[in-house]
Amino acid sequence: MRALVSSSNDDGTQQLYQAAPELIIPALRPYRQRSELTTWTRDESVPGYLESRLRQYRYVAIGEFHVHGAQADAPVVRRVLALARQHGLMLHVHADADTLERFYLHDPSARILWAHAGFEGPARVAALLERHRNLWADLSMRGDIAAEGKLRPDWHSVLIKHPDRFMVGTDTYTPSRWDQVGAHARWARGWLADLPQEVAERIAWRNGEEVLTAAFIAVSNRQSAESGAQPR
Repeated sequence: MRALVSSSNDDGTQQLYQAAPELIIPALRPYRQRSELTTWTRDESVPGYLESRLRQYRYVAIGEFHVHGAQADAPVVRRVLALARQHGLMLHVHADADTLERFYLHDPSARILWAHAGFEGPARVAALLERHRNLWADLSMRGDIAAEGKLRPDWHSVLIKHPDRFMVGTDTYTPSRWDQVGAHARWARGWLADLPQEVAERIAWRNGEEVLTAAFIAVSNRQSAESGAQPR
């Protein structure tokens, strides 16, 4: 099993990848420090920064990045979408359902991993999954999907209906969150046990392997062929 990792700035991700390339799948964040979380969508230097990193390293996605409402229509964001399409990358998007729909208006073929399932309710999440075939959702920071270690019935139904579209996540957005990874894993195993084994395995790791690992290998192979170099 592997983990999708991004950081602000990207040097942290690269250090982890160099230390454990068999475990880490790198994603590239548009902002270089956390203070840019709310300003990156209007920062004209962002596309150039991403292009420079894309020339140096291999990634499976651009993100996780935060976008709200009309920010998804900003020229900088539109250029980031174009870069993802150009390089065959997914987008790891932190946005609500309405904002996510703006992305698909700009690029109906975009491959999106929806961070935290948008903090939306299960019915809204299911509706978007049914409408967009290239949409997956991570379940990090979604303590609301279970109560006392048991899946809520409405979420149970959605996970059973769309077993190939969800992935477990942890969201270690601050150093203190690393201390909680073990507890989070135990919590996730608890509600995963409410699902049929095949569904639980898909959400726990198989979907990540089939979607993220396979895409990372494909991107790395393509870039290596284009450059004549070995993947970094």
